[in-house]
Amino acid sequence: MNVIFALVCSISMIILLFINPDGVLTAFLTGGEKALSLATKMIIVHAVWMGVFNLLEKTKLSNKFAKLLSPLNNFLFGKVPESAKGFISLNISANALGMSGATTPMGIKAIAELEKHKNTEYAIAMFFVINATSVQIIPTSVLALRASLGSASPSDIVIPTILATFLSTIIGVILVKTFIKKS
Repeated sequence: MNVIFALVCSISMIILLFINPDGVLTAFLTGGEKALSLATKMIIVHAVWMGVFNLLEKTKLSNKFAKLLSPLNNFLFGKVPESAKGFISLNISANALGMSGATTPMGIKAIAELEKHKNTEYAIAMFFVINATSVQIIPTSVLALRASLGSASPSDIVIPTILATFLSTIIGVILVKTFIKKS
């Protein structure tokens, strides 16, 4: 796939060199500038949320949050080790806030904790489905992206995002509960 992408980009650049030689350099410079600006804005949003979740973990508020979400976690994942519950709760809450990139470290820790124990295949499958479909109450990444690109109303996507992610999560949970047996 990378070879195909590189080939398409190279052929396009060669054709553009013959059609509009001045445009190639201009496109590279403005494209790089826009990419750097956008990446910087997204990194700032990501860093803020990673700091918040790091504080939650260090102050043990994540454990309290896990207890608050305990009935939902028990329904979704069944019996999971206590060590994984905090990471699962933080992961779900980060997804709900639209910080999918910030969920990766917590997701890896949760899966590592689940894999240490026997009979957690169901919980791991459910965790992957929850992560893939993740209900987003505040799609922060998309809002930041739309705002940085000058959208007239960046928050227009909030209600459709909530509805679409809620529906996909419900369907995913139903499918896992139907086709994967708890051990």
